[in-house]
Amino acid sequence: MRLTAFVLVAFALAGCATMPPDHGSRSRLLYIAGSKVPCSNGTMKTECLQFREQPTEPWQATYVPIEGLDWQSGNEYLLKITEVHPKHAAADASRVRWHVDKVVEQHPVQ
Repeated sequence: MRLTAFVLVAFALAGCATMPPDHGSRSRLLYIAGSKVPCSNGTMKTECLQFREQPTEPWQATYVPIEGLDWQSGNEYLLKITEVHPKHAAADASRVRWHVDKVVEQHPVQ
């Protein structure tokens, strides 16, 4: 009985020790527009990138930071990204992060 309890506790602790700091992640393909749009987050006014998942969908503004993208105005991108949901995001930080795994396409806007 003690051995079984010990084994269960050991597995539980090992599982906690190897848990990633992120709550979850998934891969996505995203199109990124060649221009930004005005947007506001409460009182802060800024410019946001635009994205869509299909080439026929309308563009959507996003506040999500795209790590690893050297965005240049006038170029559209197709990106393979990993969307990460940090387990312990700061109160003033985005609850989602996008990390570029690969720039699949990059071309000037026509």
